[in-house]
Amino acid sequence: MAKPDYYKMLGVARDATQDDIKKAFRKLAMQYHPDHNPDPAATEKFKELNEAYAVLSDAEKRKQYDMFGAEGFGQRFSQDDIFQGHDFRSVFGDGGIDLASLFGRGRGRGGQQGFNPFGGGRQAQPMQGRDTEMALTVSFFEAFNGAERDVSIQTGGEHTQIKVRIPRGVTSGAKLRVRGKGAPGSGGGPAGDLLLKIEIAAHPLFRFVGDDLETDATIKLTESILGTSVDVETPDGETLSVRIPPGTDHGQKLRLRGKGFPQKGGAFSDLFVRIQAKTPRELSDEQRAQIEALRELGL
Repeated sequence: MAKPDYYKMLGVARDATQDDIKKAFRKLAMQYHPDHNPDPAATEKFKELNEAYAVLSDAEKRKQYDMFGAEGFGQRFSQDDIFQGHDFRSVFGDGGIDLASLFGRGRGRGGQQGFNPFGGGRQAQPMQGRDTEMALTVSFFEAFNGAERDVSIQTGGEHTQIKVRIPRGVTSGAKLRVRGKGAPGSGGGPAGDLLLKIEIAAHPLFRFVGDDLETDATIKLTESILGTSVDVETPDGETLSVRIPPGTDHGQKLRLRGKGFPQKGGAFSDLFVRIQAKTPRELSDEQRAQIEALRELGL
């Protein structure tokens, strides 16, 4: 799940003053407070507004948010970090706002003691932490064969090592979910999940073309005319002798079925051999004469 933009959430510009941010929050908080808006979606919106204000009204947290962006900030700061030392009552302490009507004073434990920005004086409910996302680059053969990796992550301000299984045939852009390794929960709630977005590093021989793979085979100009055979290495370590038919053009591709990348269900995609016909840069006098003779013959 993408992290929200706190500035957009409050409807303020990125260079907004603290006074602008406070005014925007006060207006939206009165609109979405669950004591005034019975829509269940309003409660979630109210929680998000409080989180946005807790960050942008704190100079140091706002600086970190601007520096790392929404995703980076979410990976470095838990909800406990966000709300630590923040007092929302200061927002409504002037301008004639009635705290009792806005935050439900007198309900539950009530009053300013035990103030909870998520619902007046009521006891906060356990909330699961947010899912977090980070990129993980794996080698071509880790993705081809599957592997286990030790990954360093940061949770609650601490660096820890976790062991992650890279499934066989994983592709770039896939996301691996690691349960309970996301942002810490609040009020005794469980931690969120960690989503590892896979990126497969480039390989010197094989490249992806959709689900298939492609590799190059270099031949001489005469071989492209007369035909030949070349040895082609496949990703599973096999070396195949591949016949190049006479009259094969530069850039033409030959398909090796089932010799590509692992697919779901145990099958493999195809490997395409892209022909690179090498044109000589220098010719001997005899070679030039022979080629000119071929030209005279219409080749």
